[in-house]
Amino acid sequence: MLLIQTTKKLADQLNVKSTKDQIIQNDSLYAWHAHLFVFDRRKYVIVMNNKSRYNFILGGLVKKDFMRFEALVKDAIKENLIADELDAHVVQKYLEQCDTINFAPTDNRSIISQMNEMILVTKHIWNAEGLKTKDIDLADLNRRNNRFVMLTLPERYSVKAMKSALEKIED
Repeated sequence: MLLIQTTKKLADQLNVKSTKDQIIQNDSLYAWHAHLFVFDRRKYVIVMNNKSRYNFILGGLVKKDFMRFEALVKDAIKENLIADELDAHVVQKYLEQCDTINFAPTDNRSIISQMNEMILVTKHIWNAEGLKTKDIDLADLNRRNNRFVMLTLPERYSVKAMKSALEKIED
């Protein structure tokens, strides 16, 4: 089961009601925090893994995208992990464990602050490069963001932490 812990802002957008008792205790590798933010009048969602801090941004979202948010997240997990050159077999094995998705509120202030930091870095890059929504390359940005130093991780980089965590489930 995949757990997506949403901020209130995103939960309202998704129209999901979540309470603390919906937080299930499973491996943090299968839990993700998600937050909605706006840039250039467009909606974006950052999704960050609880264990590895691996993250990606979904962009330019409209109402119909939020209606199929679960599928969007699962597809984005697969696309981003493969783009970061993780073994497709390992990624598929991970996704097989994510057959159902459960929503719950956020519960880790450290992850929220790291998501906010990634949003600040992202917006800074976009503003510094003078990008508008049509110019943004999310695939490139997601590769760059996962090579951002996270001092709380032993591996220092979230892409390395995610690769290490996924290699352990293959055993």
